[in-house]
Amino acid sequence: MRGADRKASRSRSTAIAAGLLALGVLAGCSSESPAPVTKPPYTVDSVRSGLVSPSDLGEGAIEIEDEGHSSHVIYTPPNSIPTCPYVQRSETVEVAVEPAIEPVGGNPTGRTIVAPQKVGPSSLPVVTQGAVVFQSSSLVDDTMNKVVAEADKCPATFSVLGGPPTVVGEYKVGSRSIEINGWKGFSQHLVHTSPPEVNTETYDDLVTVVVRKANAIIYVGYTQIKSVGKRADSDEKVKALMKTTLARLG
Repeated sequence: MRGADRKASRSRSTAIAAGLLALGVLAGCSSESPAPVTKPPYTVDSVRSGLVSPSDLGEGAIEIEDEGHSSHVIYTPPNSIPTCPYVQRSETVEVAVEPAIEPVGGNPTGRTIVAPQKVGPSSLPVVTQGAVVFQSSSLVDDTMNKVVAEADKCPATFSVLGGPPTVVGEYKVGSRSIEINGWKGFSQHLVHTSPPEVNTETYDDLVTVVVRKANAIIYVGYTQIKSVGKRADSDEKVKALMKTTLARLG
């Protein structure tokens, strides 16, 4: 997600198509919980109605449909659920890890991206999101178990030695359990730093949240490009954003 975000900063056409692959004060986020717009059992339409919108991020944010990621430096199927972003580019991972899981038996919402038209250190974040709605609890359980199992295999550190400059460098990963408004899952924090000869001014700060409730699984990737020396705070900001989103979802 983050490498694609940097690529995005170079032109509008790629700015919002962030790769695959989200609390502090966030512009546009209300401190009060919004009234639910839906409740379980969820449908594709009801889940989409509660996901992150441009108004949640603030002035200048727009939303687009992600229809393929065909031009991204990091590819995952649009209907997949992320587990360990960027790991497929690494040459140093010793245990095979799937970067995303394609669910079986679910109805995906598709992937949407909410972001500024130009991405950079002082811009709004890039949010990449989607959901899958199931007809039975057993299908939800099976899918979430597969996602968690792959996410648990994501290494604490890995390197990408070759490829586009936007993804080369060192990656540090941390994960924790999360529960908000009855939605349960995990929050994975990934920080990417480039080699000095590539970039010494910024780093990528990405948090991926995957949670489930009733018959739905949703994911949100929250990405910021931070100036070196600035604190990584995506983990805090995405929690506030998810509180708003999950309160709407009931």
